[in-house]
Amino acid sequence: MVLLILLGVNTPGFCEQDPFKLGQVTPENVKMTSYAPDTSAAAVVLYDLGESSFLFNDNTQLQFKRIIRIKILKKNGLDQANFLIPYFRKGDGRKEEVSNVKGFTYNLENGEMVKLKLDDKAIFDEKQDANWYLKKLTMPGVKVGSVVELTYTIKSDFFQLLREWEFQHTIPVQWSEYRVGMVPFYEYSQARYGLHPFHIKEANVVRKTVPISWKTGVGLAQVDKSGSLSMSVVNYRWVMKEVPAFTAEPYLSSAKDYLSKLEFELSKVQYPDEKPQYVSGDWESFTKELLKEEEFGGQLANTAFLKKTAEGLVAGKIEALEQVKAVLEHVKTNMHWNGRHRIYTENLRKAYDSRQGSSSEVNLLLTALLREAGLDANPMLVSTRDHGKPLVGSPMLSKFDYVISQVTVGGKSYLLDATEKDLPFGMLPLRCLNGQGWVVQAPAGKWVPLLGTEKNSQLVSGQLKIQSTGAVTGTLTEDYLGVPALLARSSIRSTGQETYIKEFGNAGPDWVRQGVKIQNLENLQQPLKKEYQLNRTGDTSPAALLYLSPMVTHALTENPFKLATRQYPIDFGTPVDETYLFKYQLPDGYELEEMPQPASVTLPGGAAKFTYVAQMVDGQLQVLSKLNISKTTFNAEEYGNLREFYSRMVAKHAEKIVLKKKI
Repeated sequence: MVLLILLGVNTPGFCEQDPFKLGQVTPENVKMTSYAPDTSAAAVVLYDLGESSFLFNDNTQLQFKRIIRIKILKKNGLDQANFLIPYFRKGDGRKEEVSNVKGFTYNLENGEMVKLKLDDKAIFDEKQDANWYLKKLTMPGVKVGSVVELTYTIKSDFFQLLREWEFQHTIPVQWSEYRVGMVPFYEYSQARYGLHPFHIKEANVVRKTVPISWKTGVGLAQVDKSGSLSMSVVNYRWVMKEVPAFTAEPYLSSAKDYLSKLEFELSKVQYPDEKPQYVSGDWESFTKELLKEEEFGGQLANTAFLKKTAEGLVAGKIEALEQVKAVLEHVKTNMHWNGRHRIYTENLRKAYDSRQGSSSEVNLLLTALLREAGLDANPMLVSTRDHGKPLVGSPMLSKFDYVISQVTVGGKSYLLDATEKDLPFGMLPLRCLNGQGWVVQAPAGKWVPLLGTEKNSQLVSGQLKIQSTGAVTGTLTEDYLGVPALLARSSIRSTGQETYIKEFGNAGPDWVRQGVKIQNLENLQQPLKKEYQLNRTGDTSPAALLYLSPMVTHALTENPFKLATRQYPIDFGTPVDETYLFKYQLPDGYELEEMPQPASVTLPGGAAKFTYVAQMVDGQLQVLSKLNISKTTFNAEEYGNLREFYSRMVAKHAEKIVLKKKI
């Protein structure tokens, strides 16, 4: 390959006064007290400009420059003055460098605009994992009314990673602009997300002639040559204005899939007089490179230190599935997940010795131990729900943020995650249930659906007695399987069982739970069970009319879908199966005056069904409420039906039973 060097040239090509110059905050910006398009906004991005360009010195680099100005309007907007700047470094010497980090805070003091300069000592570097680092800073002297202004530059050796640009944030954006100067040697495909339209979208071609030098082979020798090159630079410019704040809605898998933004992927490299090299779309090459990567596949190639441990774990276990379970339990018991989602690891042995690590370290260790035990296991890349959906058609490592383990036993595939101690065998945490994952397996890898084998259900039953005073006493049992059980177990462990029971005892202003017993907390393959006494005090004397909410403490009191319309899909993650069955013994001398009528609501195609029945059976009042949602994802066009479905369920749960004293 020809090594091309363009001497001392960069490629922005936008001719105007320096838009990255600090100090362009106006007195009107500082005096501003609200943002007219969204008066509820706690802060607003006044101006956000990014520019990516190529630098050709000793090697090809990408330069990214940014300037951002944010107005703080309310107290809950003060955290917008905290900034995190991520940057990447590899062990082979390639790196990103963050420089020229400068900023000011502008305030109004005695009618005059004053500014405070960001001190270099207030900027800190923090290592996140083997490759990722953060620059962290908080702007000085920030208060309600402040305008903060920050600029920085990142030079990157990774020209494959042209920086994405987010036009939309969790606060409104008045003006957001991204510029890229594309050179003819590199071709990138673009992916646009979100619904907000462009205010400006343009591309202008300019010609440039630049001095170049290159090395070429003559026999076994390398010869230096120089000359000049005329090339066309395409200056792209994208602008959005008055972008509304992105508001997270219930059952939205990831904001990253729906924020208005641009992403880029290198698709072709072609230097002068060279054949083109096509980069994207080749999962086989992606897999091979990842298996060769020292901080991924290289770690799995050096696991002899685990051999003795693996042999001890499976000793005496004939069935392969029992061996898998023994290894999984060992990792869950002996490794503490630090909460970080990662792909790479610096040192698997060091993580094992310290007994803690990221998702990558925990589950690569699991994979390594399974292999050392003679089992067919491979690492699997996952994009968690918060990270967004992976791009099935494009092999981009940045689209993944998590590693699990895939093991095959008797021709059946099992997906394992050892980060959660309360996960039953064969079940994945909700954060991992996000479409498909990529099994990193020679020679080419493969996509595998992210499905757990565990059933998800919640069953609540109760035997209660109503007194003539309106007091209610009874025994309730709650059974949880699957994700509901995982969430309950995690809540119990995080607070401690004693504290959890104490807090659980407070069931609201009218009800008290007593004698709480928790069963199967450690037996993960069995339903988690809670049993307790539920009591409500009544009046001091019998009442002529008694009113009772038959769903007691389990009524759905609010519709989670409050917006009249919705632009994004609804993703429940897993099927929903909730059953409530309550039996009431009525007080002597009372009869039913009113009770809810039966109801049944079904969505098209049987995607969801709600059933409610209240009836007298063998002298007792029985109330049954059952919710089944078999379809996990609904598109935006189905939102109206789903919202109405929940509205009817809320209304039905709100209906009361009325008992009348016999005359």
